[in-house]
Amino acid sequence: MIKLIASDMDGTLLNDEHTISEENIKAIKIAEERGCHFTIVTGRDYSGVKNFFQEFDLKCECILSNGAEYRDINGDVIERITIDNDTVRKIVQVMMEANVAIEMFTEDGMIIINEDIYKESLLQRFRRYNKGKTDLEIIEIARNMYDTWKPEMIKDVEGFLDSNTDILKIMTYHEDAQYIKELKEKLKNIEGVAVASTFANDIEISNIQAQKGLILAKVIEKMGIKKEEVIVLGDSFNDYSMFTEFENSFAMENAIPEIKEIAKYITDSNDNDGVAKAIYKALEWK
Repeated sequence: MIKLIASDMDGTLLNDEHTISEENIKAIKIAEERGCHFTIVTGRDYSGVKNFFQEFDLKCECILSNGAEYRDINGDVIERITIDNDTVRKIVQVMMEANVAIEMFTEDGMIIINEDIYKESLLQRFRRYNKGKTDLEIIEIARNMYDTWKPEMIKDVEGFLDSNTDILKIMTYHEDAQYIKELKEKLKNIEGVAVASTFANDIEISNIQAQKGLILAKVIEKMGIKKEEVIVLGDSFNDYSMFTEFENSFAMENAIPEIKEIAKYITDSNDNDGVAKAIYKALEWK
């Protein structure tokens, strides 16, 4: 019997319009009525998910920043795993040499270095993931997101690095996927970090212990739930640890080949209610 459903957001629970379908919400509610917990497991921080909770009347636990933070249904932090200051310094140095945007997620919000590069990368990102929209529409989307996130711009980088601010995750984006791939290899040489991606054009770095599958395993142990009573759903590189930790894994039809290869099941795409179809299948299990 399934007692907990853990779902990634982007490319999984969210469709290509960046919203949750009616059928996915319906399936989640049915599962909860049958006693299942529903947990969101995402690379986003809390500000990137709480609006969905309000819009769709979702009350669930969430694992954030690829496993760096775990919050209960009230949004209270239960566990947090940060990157130590020396490691942050090494990551920032490599990224600055690569001349890429640097986004750092803290408990108080997002911090950015290289504001002009960041704004340009934001536009590139929204062009890629909102194909069919005009440049004016893309600029408006990017402006709205910038205003929502309210990132803090750091001018004194050395002063910031000496401040011992708790960093949950560091992220960058570049239009050239090959450039990102090469940068990932450099970053993997830094000891004690997990280097992942949601898409081929981004990099997400966290403490090596802050991975989706690892923190989810800790959470269910505290809840008294066995691994075989959990299903996980995902589509991308940053979901890999969930698929190696949990046997009952569902890859989306739109998932990358590496995730499909290790998944036990393949469900439909994020645009065709794949999460709902996986939930209905799992609810049939005895």
